[in-house]
Amino acid sequence: MFLLPKGNPLFENLAVSKLKLPDVLTKLSNGAFTGYASFVFQANTALLVFEAGKLVSVLVEGQNGKRESGFAALSALAELMVTTGSGALNVYKLSKDLTMCIHALLEGETLYKAQELKLIDIKTLLEKVKEDQMNGCLRIYTDEHSAMIFYKDGNPLGFFHDGSSDIETSSSESQKIAGLPGAKIDLFSTQSADELMGTNLLEVTNIQKIWDTSVAQHKSEIDRTNLERQERDKKAVSQKLAELEEHVKSIVGEYVGKVGRGIVDKEISDNGGNACLIDADGAEKFMKGIERAAKLLVSGTNIKLMMEKLSSTISIAKSEF
Repeated sequence: MFLLPKGNPLFENLAVSKLKLPDVLTKLSNGAFTGYASFVFQANTALLVFEAGKLVSVLVEGQNGKRESGFAALSALAELMVTTGSGALNVYKLSKDLTMCIHALLEGETLYKAQELKLIDIKTLLEKVKEDQMNGCLRIYTDEHSAMIFYKDGNPLGFFHDGSSDIETSSSESQKIAGLPGAKIDLFSTQSADELMGTNLLEVTNIQKIWDTSVAQHKSEIDRTNLERQERDKKAVSQKLAELEEHVKSIVGEYVGKVGRGIVDKEISDNGGNACLIDADGAEKFMKGIERAAKLLVSGTNIKLMMEKLSSTISIAKSEF
């Protein structure tokens, strides 16, 4: 995303996580705001251009250079605000004419794109800008440097370059960049500020519905993720309980023989399933049932050894749940 002049900052570095898009747009609209708002996220940037409270342009750009505008951009912005949990909002007030130029830069008609400066007659081009009374922006840049010249009715409004924070009256930096090897230009044009006033995205889009849809979708995604996690956890617990049950059966079988598995099955069934093995009361009842059944089959010494081993096994298993 291009660096833009900051003009008069109204808000800077507001935490997006505490904001709602409909509230932000309503406040700027009701305040007849002229300028732009930038939402800066880790991997995306959104720019909203206002003219006297009317939303005339919206652009969202990702790190991969993919751009969205209009309704799609508002939907993307709402989703970013709801899902990222981070980001900052900056709001800068600009003049009516400069705001028109920012709109041209973001969404205006592209007359030249990445045109090598050495291949065109820049003097003739600037004369045409003046003759056609063009409104827009001329961007001059290399891989390392960039400058912009904003025009109204073919006359330069001012100059802006990387490293500056506001519009300047000197063209020296632009001339320096134009003289660098590999310099290129982009030229964007747009309607006049008065013509732009006929556009207001807030009148043709239901911002509240866009926001509510993003919130609902995010909640649905969270619920789905939580459900999947619960299912995974439930499956893992079920598997661990099955392994514990098998271990208990092998211990009881070791001391009372083949009938041991049947004794364990009966006690588990009587106590509501193998989850009783990791429940304090359930495990106590299970152990008493096993001990009671074993007294009919083996000696007291073997019962004691068996019960000690069962108690140790179940205690260790409990700590792992």
